[in-house]
Amino acid sequence: MNSSIQLAVALSLLLGCTNLMATGTLTNAPNLEIKPITCIVRQLGELCKMTVKVNWQAPHPIDACLYQEETKMQCWHGKKSVVEKLDISLQKNMTFRLINSEQVVLAQQVIKVNAAMSSQYRRRLKTDWSIF
Repeated sequence: MNSSIQLAVALSLLLGCTNLMATGTLTNAPNLEIKPITCIVRQLGELCKMTVKVNWQAPHPIDACLYQEETKMQCWHGKKSVVEKLDISLQKNMTFRLINSEQVVLAQQVIKVNAAMSSQYRRRLKTDWSIF
């Protein structure tokens, strides 16, 4: 092997490892994006229903399913990219996972539930002191 080929191989390995260290994932792993990422309810514990936009891309066609915690929501076969709207219901923060046919988690994202009126901060109706 000549030195220019060795240099090219070493450089590509180095760049691949640098990318792996920077992102924590391999570059050929699918990218999952679910929006919106937050659901607002009046009080924590209430059921939140909303429509989300699911978007994922893979470098090559894959068979994969989207799970809400342990519940299978939707599956795709031989797809390289997907843009779809799904109706979801949740009462607490939930993790959505894209899992392949070998049951390997390819990507995941958390959807959070926030309360519009926090019970922690209650509005004071009158002041604690008065001049009169």
